[in-house]
Amino acid sequence: MLIYLGRGKRRYGEAPIQPARRRAWEFQAVLRGRLAPLFPEGPGPIEASHLWIFPPGHAHGWTSEQATTAEVAVFHFLSAPELLSRMLDAKGYLELALTPANVRQIRELTRKVGSYWEHPAPGMILCYEYALAALSLMACEALARQPQSKRFPEGRVNAAMVWYAERMEQSPSFPDLARAVGVSPAHLRRLFHEVLQASPAQVFDQLRFQRAIQLMSEPSVKLEEVGERCGFGSASSFSRAFKNKFGCSPQAWQP
Repeated sequence: MLIYLGRGKRRYGEAPIQPARRRAWEFQAVLRGRLAPLFPEGPGPIEASHLWIFPPGHAHGWTSEQATTAEVAVFHFLSAPELLSRMLDAKGYLELALTPANVRQIRELTRKVGSYWEHPAPGMILCYEYALAALSLMACEALARQPQSKRFPEGRVNAAMVWYAERMEQSPSFPDLARAVGVSPAHLRRLFHEVLQASPAQVFDQLRFQRAIQLMSEPSVKLEEVGERCGFGSASSFSRAFKNKFGCSPQAWQP
């Protein structure tokens, strides 16, 4: 549930927001200019094109350089996806660099949410949920761009998923996968459960079937090729696995 929306120009250098503990998750993005979070012990680094995500109960405020103006977008949600809680770093919050595309996306999200915020309508709740999902996904993607040393354990899991997806056709073994990302198989299993609340097998099945359905939408691709390219080995193995998963044959699924 969205309980606050802030947008537009701010002069936090002249009127800083003093540290306080908020009841909600705070997503604050600086879209133009520079900002810094303000903590009880002092300000953090002043940054441009950044998104900060603070969980409920974290004491912070906002400041910036004197005589400067920043454009911000601020969302307060009563809840957030569980994954965000697991992504918080040792400081207890997330600080992520935004790409130009991210900045454009947040501006558009702010415009859509602002329309419902000012003029409530039946689509309001869906719009707010969409904004929360979009901002959370943006945070995950921004985290994945960081050096792996700064994003463990999410970095290990992300690296494992990428490595597997690139070699899916070869149906690589799990020990080979763990070795490729630099951890033991047992530790990698623990990381998958910690980050995704799922086993590696469940995640890789999702990846394989997702790619299979994508390939099946292409009329020129035969089922034999789908099975091989998705690591099932043969059309018959793929058909059995598909029917166990979806309750129908691949042929019945295709349009």
